[in-house]
Amino acid sequence: MKPKKKNKKTEHTPFFPKLFSFSLFLLILSFVLSFAFLISLSSQKMGEIVQSSNFVSPVTSKVYDINGKLITEYFQENRTPISLSEIPPSLINAIIAIEDSNFYEHHGISFRGILRAMFENVKESGRIFQGQGGSTITQQLAVNTFLTREETLSRKIKDALLALQIERTFTKDEILEMYLNVIYFGHGAYGIVSAANMYFDKPVSDLSLAESALIAGIPRRPYFYSPFINLEAALKRKNVILKRMSDLGYITEEEYLNTREEEITLNHNQDSVEIAPHFSSYIRTMLLDKYGVNMVFKGGLKIYTTLDLDMQKKAKEAFLKSGREGAIIAIEPNTGYIKAMVGGKNYEESEFNRATQAYRQPGSAFKPFVYLTAIEKGISPSLIIDDSPVVYENGWAPTNYEDEFRGPVTLREAFEDSINVVGVKLLERVGVRDVIRDAQKAGIKSTLRPDLSLALGTSEVTALEMASAYATIANMGTYVEPTAIIKVEDYNGKILEQNQIVRKEVFSADVCYTMIKLMEGVLIRGTATNAKLGRPAAGKTGTTDEFTDAWFVGFTPEIVCAVYIGNDDRKPIGNRMTGAVAAAPIWRDFMVSALQDKPVSDFSAPDNVTEMQVCAKTGLLPGSKCAKTVPVTFISGTEPVQICYEGTGILPEYVVDSRPPTQETPVISVEKKFPLLEDIEILKKEDLDHQVTQPKESKKETLQSLVDELKKRLESKSND
Repeated sequence: MKPKKKNKKTEHTPFFPKLFSFSLFLLILSFVLSFAFLISLSSQKMGEIVQSSNFVSPVTSKVYDINGKLITEYFQENRTPISLSEIPPSLINAIIAIEDSNFYEHHGISFRGILRAMFENVKESGRIFQGQGGSTITQQLAVNTFLTREETLSRKIKDALLALQIERTFTKDEILEMYLNVIYFGHGAYGIVSAANMYFDKPVSDLSLAESALIAGIPRRPYFYSPFINLEAALKRKNVILKRMSDLGYITEEEYLNTREEEITLNHNQDSVEIAPHFSSYIRTMLLDKYGVNMVFKGGLKIYTTLDLDMQKKAKEAFLKSGREGAIIAIEPNTGYIKAMVGGKNYEESEFNRATQAYRQPGSAFKPFVYLTAIEKGISPSLIIDDSPVVYENGWAPTNYEDEFRGPVTLREAFEDSINVVGVKLLERVGVRDVIRDAQKAGIKSTLRPDLSLALGTSEVTALEMASAYATIANMGTYVEPTAIIKVEDYNGKILEQNQIVRKEVFSADVCYTMIKLMEGVLIRGTATNAKLGRPAAGKTGTTDEFTDAWFVGFTPEIVCAVYIGNDDRKPIGNRMTGAVAAAPIWRDFMVSALQDKPVSDFSAPDNVTEMQVCAKTGLLPGSKCAKTVPVTFISGTEPVQICYEGTGILPEYVVDSRPPTQETPVISVEKKFPLLEDIEILKKEDLDHQVTQPKESKKETLQSLVDELKKRLESKSND
């Protein structure tokens, strides 16, 4: 038994002590060398650096809307300074208890704390500097004042050295006062005064012991411990701090027990200080990447944006009226200017921007790109496809919203009523790769799934992407990159950047105009009749499985607007809460308000299109017995030339994929080993090239029929 025990010991003990000892040696060596360099500088020199860098009054950067109205200001610290004598002892003790209980004993760094943190980090993650920091209050002041929060050895050494110099320059009370005035408490609040006002709407001097403990717990992880975001975690941490205060003798056991159960009332009535917080945050990220922290927060920049505050207010009102979570974003199609952006219900509760950061399935709101590709390939809106059950080789069987099938329908009717099965069959016909190509040309940046479910909007995108892609259609095929910033000037008025509108024609005007007319039908006769504006407008609804996401994206010649509704946890928003029910009314409220003072305008028709009345059922020229006609726009050469046969509603030779008997469901399958899919795509393309108008002969096309045709060609080549 003893030898086995010895062997076991030999296998498991060497690595951890050696790793820890070597890392500790490197840390100490680096620190000693750096400290030697530090003390080589005069105390006066370092003191000047610290004192001159601390609390430098920054020049505020200002952000303006497109009309010159002030949106917000960027500055390093949103704080109101307060002296240590005005802060209640309970709050000071709570901060010291949880952040640095030996604050008044050490000289800027705590070797005990560093070693403890290193040991815990190696034990938990195997990485010394990832996890707990072991930083003192002085070190945290150094980081917040001078450095970044990168988890590297060099940064750790720098903040330790700066902490030592800070301790040589200031008294302990001065350090603590500075710390309490610069530390970040989340939601844009820097310093204890801002925190007390934001969380409890009261001055610091009026904070109770329980409120002090709760606030003291926030700086370590501001968004995780924010009571607005994670109340349960904030209250648990409050009680941990109270217990720590009791153990250190700051409060009695009785005070701990009583305060632990005390009910806390938060201030939920404070509005965001920013008018358009999600938009401001969106452009702030861009500016920080380009100009850095000092220029953005201290450089006195003037940032002129595309936002229209009047339109932003109307978007916010329309969105909040619904009481639901999601986003709304509006873009001017001709310029790409982002005119309004609402990224959620409450920025104070969640800074997550659902207009730009929430990737969600658009459902049928993606279908315009399938139909756009079809029109681009010369397929007529009057083409008839059989809305009937189909099962693909992998067992997937697409269904319609009402689990019903209509039989032969025109593409016009299928699009207006958002018939899923027809959308899938059309995608199969025009090619997945071509639809992905066109969607990306229009403005979709996200990765799209290369399978037939793409027709049902199963690939996740953002509201900004959808608005941008629809804007390309509204702009008659010209793509313009979405723009948020027009111009940036420095403090002296020098132009740092001037963004020019760059337009790229990606589709022909006649293809887009034909598509727009199909999308107008959605509001006139289709799934979004409740979104009518009383002026020319086009759009498409979208709903995902189990009513998880609801969309409406639409436009007039002046403005494109995307509305997304959905819960962050992806729970259903409600039974039968479709895009038409949940999103379209928000879109309509905003658009009516945003366009109320603008003259009515229509989409300009290009020369190569024709609008004519056709039979609503067959898509053919109306006969004397047709029950209903509708106006449909065609690219010249794709319009129907035959008259509807005696008003019967359908001609067999105009049906693509004729409807099978009700007891049969066709299974589209291929041979399991088939490497020539590229040739199949070529066959399909050749077939489409010969079908500019309605086919004159019935043809049931499946993957198997294409395989058979390909085999014939291969046999023919072999015989030759």
